[in-house]
Amino acid sequence: MKKRKWYEKYLPFVARSPEMQLHWMESVFRKGSLASHEITPYIKLFMASDGEGDLTLVRGLLHSLDASLIEQMLVAADIYDAPDLFRCIAEPEVSQAVIALTKAPPPYEKNPQLVIAKVFQAVYDCSEELLTQAAGMVAESAARPGHFQEAYERFKEIKEDEKLLSALYPKAIL
Repeated sequence: MKKRKWYEKYLPFVARSPEMQLHWMESVFRKGSLASHEITPYIKLFMASDGEGDLTLVRGLLHSLDASLIEQMLVAADIYDAPDLFRCIAEPEVSQAVIALTKAPPPYEKNPQLVIAKVFQAVYDCSEELLTQAAGMVAESAARPGHFQEAYERFKEIKEDEKLLSALYPKAIL
């Protein structure tokens, strides 16, 4: 048996590679030993990237996970990590998009519309149809967040403006 290094003993999650971090989170989700709000800091550490290379690595690691584990990760992630986590999903499902869209910004957030727009943009980047389906499901749900309808209408208006501007100025970069 290989002897563990001292930092693995005292910093078990941070000292591990991303593969081992994901394996640890997977085992925690399967065992149910921690509540979703207790896993949130670990997801934040897992998603903390030093660039696009790390997100590519995360995307590759999440590809091997079961859809239910990805949903559990989305539930446990806070609204700040949800867009990056959602972008890393290889083939997102409507249920995963619904989870991401129902995230609410914390009450201390100074720009809640900006944070919510990032989540909408992450889902929109995957597929406009996926966003439409998921937003329809959230709008019909009784558990719809209070901010959702206004934020979704605002996001749709922004996208319409972008389409109009790109039609008027096709060489402009938005």
